[in-house]
Amino acid sequence: MRLRELIDASPSPMWRRDSDRRLIECNRAYAFAVDATPQTALAQNLELAATGLRKTLSPAMGTAETADRHAEPCHVVIDGSRRLLEVTEMPCRDGGTIGFALDRTEVEVAEAELQRHISAHAAVLEGIGTAVAIYGADRRLRFFNSAFAALWGFEAEWLAAEPSFGDVLERLRERRCIPERADFSAFKHERIGLFTSLIEPRQELMHLPDDRTLKVSISPHPFGGLTFVYENVTDRLALERSCNTLTQVRRATLDNLFEAVAVYGGDGRLKLHNPAYLEIWGLSPADVAEEPHFAEIIERTRGLLDDGGDWAAMKQDIVAKVTAHTLTSGPLYRSDGSMLQVATVPLPDGNVLLTYLDVTDTARVERALRERNDALETAGRLKSEFIANVSHELRTPLNAVIGFAEILINQYFGNLNPRQLDYSQSILASARLLMRLINDILDLATIEAGYMVLETGRVEILGMLQAVVSLTRERARSRDLELELRCPPEIGAIEGDERRIKQALFNLISNSIKFTPPGGAISVEAVRQKDALWLTVADTGAGIPHADQAPVYEKFERGVGQTGTGLGLSLVKSLIELHGGNVVIASGSGPGTRITCRLPVAEGATAIPDTGGTAQEPFAQFVQALG
Repeated sequence: MRLRELIDASPSPMWRRDSDRRLIECNRAYAFAVDATPQTALAQNLELAATGLRKTLSPAMGTAETADRHAEPCHVVIDGSRRLLEVTEMPCRDGGTIGFALDRTEVEVAEAELQRHISAHAAVLEGIGTAVAIYGADRRLRFFNSAFAALWGFEAEWLAAEPSFGDVLERLRERRCIPERADFSAFKHERIGLFTSLIEPRQELMHLPDDRTLKVSISPHPFGGLTFVYENVTDRLALERSCNTLTQVRRATLDNLFEAVAVYGGDGRLKLHNPAYLEIWGLSPADVAEEPHFAEIIERTRGLLDDGGDWAAMKQDIVAKVTAHTLTSGPLYRSDGSMLQVATVPLPDGNVLLTYLDVTDTARVERALRERNDALETAGRLKSEFIANVSHELRTPLNAVIGFAEILINQYFGNLNPRQLDYSQSILASARLLMRLINDILDLATIEAGYMVLETGRVEILGMLQAVVSLTRERARSRDLELELRCPPEIGAIEGDERRIKQALFNLISNSIKFTPPGGAISVEAVRQKDALWLTVADTGAGIPHADQAPVYEKFERGVGQTGTGLGLSLVKSLIELHGGNVVIASGSGPGTRITCRLPVAEGATAIPDTGGTAQEPFAQFVQALG
């Protein structure tokens, strides 16, 4: 009874047949597999795998004394799932048979998954340019890729026949594709011995008779055998030799420079120097043998520098310049009255290059001044790029401020009292003003950095001016200013970047609105001559004295005592000059300012009919006539 319970509790189907091959006993797992109760399975003689087992179960199996155990895999559907069973039946003494089935589905899935991985790895290895060969535990070639066949010039058919490792070596020897050996047999024996002795991966260089050099990587394969990877490093070694030669040339060049040169790492320790560096600071090779820190070098040279009575401050300043990883250049005075020109250059790898040049004599001073002038120009470009980056970073939070201010003004989330609404409108106006300033800064920085490219096209002059005036008219009206446009309808068109010209005019009109008192007037005029278009913005505000008209082109300047928050004429001047034109101011100490932009007219551009008048050629005469 206990044995019966154990059989019923087994997860594997079990059964017994009589001499007529009919079921006479089965356990619950068998009944579950045939989707029936044990009684129904026996009554209906339900087979677990009817298509396969009956063919193999025959009297030819013999008796219990003569027949061997018979096992056969077969696929069956159990509880809606396809399973692989290993079915085993064996004869009994009474002429019947007993059998059981083991579920091998997980083994089949694992084998299929392993085969997929092997196929995937084979596909990957086939696609790479590195030659790969895998030998099995029996030392026969189990896998090779196209690169392997191409490297040695082997026929794919011969490799597909799975030659032994020894056969491959013999053929390589015949083709002179391996290094020449005085005792090839010993070499072959040593290579074959790797199949039983190699535990850890190893790499070696193979120099072939045809001057190629291969890096061979040999590693044990998880399934037994060895994996060989051949990489052609001929070009790499040639490049390394060239690099080493170049390094030696640079080392010799550095050692023979008159300037003292030193390179300090990111940790502040001396990594490279030339003899001039030791000489200029009175150091010996032993002093720098242990890669001393920059602070230690400075401390050793204390008596050579003119510290002005405050050595601690001077030392801190020198160390800070080096560790800041910024481009610096300047004089360094020595206690003997000589002067060194010191340059600090951050390198791409995080190190810092220091150069020292004795510029005591006049010729060296002049040379140092020229180099410093170049450095200042570079710093100016870096400044413009920095301004542009900062402007970009400011746009994102400013857009959020503008968006939230508009939400408050539109009262999407509830009504605001008059004071709250007024504050919200002020926030929005200030944010938009700041956004315009940032855009102007970005444009000016782009121009100064030389990155701005005009998008030229046909520009209808009258339509452009009407658009700009319409955009600014409401602002002028809010300040009780009269804004007038004077432009003949037949003025025609020019070639230029309409958006940038509008931007320049908008800045001029905005400045006039800002600096013209209430009750004043602003006029926008356009006159065309044969070779130029004259655009003038005039206002009745405070004039600009002649002495103050040059600084007005500087950023954030309007005139004496009138520093503004906009970029004013600086951006206007840059935009007009990009078009090949120029800007002139006609103003004085009295009221009224007239700013005129001259834009060249391209040959063949649309012109207005000749009215019979005489053109005033000089630019100054034209401005005077407008006045």
